[in-house]
Amino acid sequence: KHFQSKLEELFMLKLFPLGPVAPDTVCMVCQNYKKGQCLRGKDKCIMEQGPGCRTRDFFIFSAKDGWRYNHTQLDCYDYCVSSNFYFGDLKISTFCCKGRDFCNIYHGKGQEP
Repeated sequence: KHFQSKLEELFMLKLFPLGPVAPDTVCMVCQNYKKGQCLRGKDKCIMEQGPGCRTRDFFIFSAKDGWRYNHTQLDCYDYCVSSNFYFGDLKISTFCCKGRDFCNIYHGKGQEP
């Protein structure tokens, strides 16, 4: 009898795991996103867990204008960390979000007119 109750307990844990399970998040994928429009590589991806949707704004530096926005890339990324990355005359600003479908289109410069 004890074995059967343990087996039922394990079965129930498999069906209803302990703790909240985060819902899947659908993210926009786009290689070149500007002014609220995907110009190249439009798709979507699904993040089951982890940091989720990523927005990366690309800037190019010039002596005349300073950091000038170039384009935005949108995707899913398991190890997303919000940050600024500098590589010579290139700056990439990264934003991460989850929990709301297509949340990555609401971050960054690509949404601005």
